[in-house]
Amino acid sequence: MSSRNEADSMSPVRRALQPEPVMAAESSCWVYYHKPIIVMLIGGLLFAAGTVIAFLYFSQVGRVPYALGPVCLSIGLMFLVTGLVWVPVIKQKVRQKRLIREMYARRSAT
Repeated sequence: MSSRNEADSMSPVRRALQPEPVMAAESSCWVYYHKPIIVMLIGGLLFAAGTVIAFLYFSQVGRVPYALGPVCLSIGLMFLVTGLVWVPVIKQKVRQKRLIREMYARRSAT
């Protein structure tokens, strides 16, 4: 229980210097980018579904509710843009973490 309180009260620099679990130590891209990739995939699918539903509504092929196409289009676009913005944020976070570790390693080596 005390180690949890210590982890909560640590500064961000100390948290960045803390050893990562074995899975993250491999530094696979999937570890960092799986969430935004999944969000972008869901957004793309919703956007495509919204496009098809809107096409079906405007071509009057099927009996499609009026608001269903635009709702899917907007939600899909929102997810897609969120995922696209998330990727550079993660890149910057990983780079900053690496720089802090390198700086700390240089400082402890001297």
